[in-house]
Amino acid sequence: MGLPLSPVSRVVLVDKPVGPTSFDVVRAVRRGLRARVGHAGTLDPFASGLLLTMIGQATRASALLMGLPKEYEVTVQFGAVSTTADPTGEIVPTGGRASARQVVEVLDRFRGRVRQRVPLTSAVKVGGERLYKKAHRGEVMETPEREATIHDLAMISFDEEAQQATLIVRTASGVYVRVLAEDIGEAVGAGGFASALRRTRIGMFKVDDALSLDDLAPERYEAGGPGVLSLDEALSFLPRVDLDEGEARRAANGNEIHGVLTGRARVYRGGRMLGVYERRGDVSRPLVVFAEPV
Repeated sequence: MGLPLSPVSRVVLVDKPVGPTSFDVVRAVRRGLRARVGHAGTLDPFASGLLLTMIGQATRASALLMGLPKEYEVTVQFGAVSTTADPTGEIVPTGGRASARQVVEVLDRFRGRVRQRVPLTSAVKVGGERLYKKAHRGEVMETPEREATIHDLAMISFDEEAQQATLIVRTASGVYVRVLAEDIGEAVGAGGFASALRRTRIGMFKVDDALSLDDLAPERYEAGGPGVLSLDEALSFLPRVDLDEGEARRAANGNEIHGVLTGRARVYRGGRMLGVYERRGDVSRPLVVFAEPV
């Protein structure tokens, strides 16, 4: 007897613990299903918190979810640096010390648009190869810099004796929080790295609503409820537009549609979500089209 078919589509909120990789979580969600499963944005093994996983046609919406703003709680350890900017690397003490006042004073430098150097352990490709593969071979190279946006940054606690600051960081997509921790340590003159990291929010999704690894089961996905969303629920942050019959036929086939959108929106006909379209100039073009009812 084969595995059960998955629901048509689901977005499952998972609270990833420290240790497993994001792909380990995807494997746990896929267990017992015959379905494509993916995720919208990785978390490093040392990090915990919210991971959005997607089942079935929901995997087509990965880019839409991946682009949402994120919130993290990060602990910065001062007085040492790490070769990976996190606790998995080689830790080298600097002998430096920081004060709460110093940390608060430098945070202003890291709000808004900032430049970050891509970590060598990232999945970014340089010369056609992912950086982490070069790192695994022991290669040392200067990685590229990228612009990133930090919407808000605040210190919520400081332990003078342990030399640790806990920060809340709200970011656009694509920010390396462990690099931010490293840069803050450098800015206060003591050195630093991210000793702990937890993702608490992605867009409107909160880790408080997420399932633990022990909660994951096909029956749970079928039933829905807290932590398990239909694709319609997961994309409800986008406005809804109902199409007439002619435009609906065009949208169902992934063709351009005219005069119905002012920006990005979910498009429907008869209660069925056909896809997500975006207005570009005088026409709206598909960002994703769903081949089956969702």
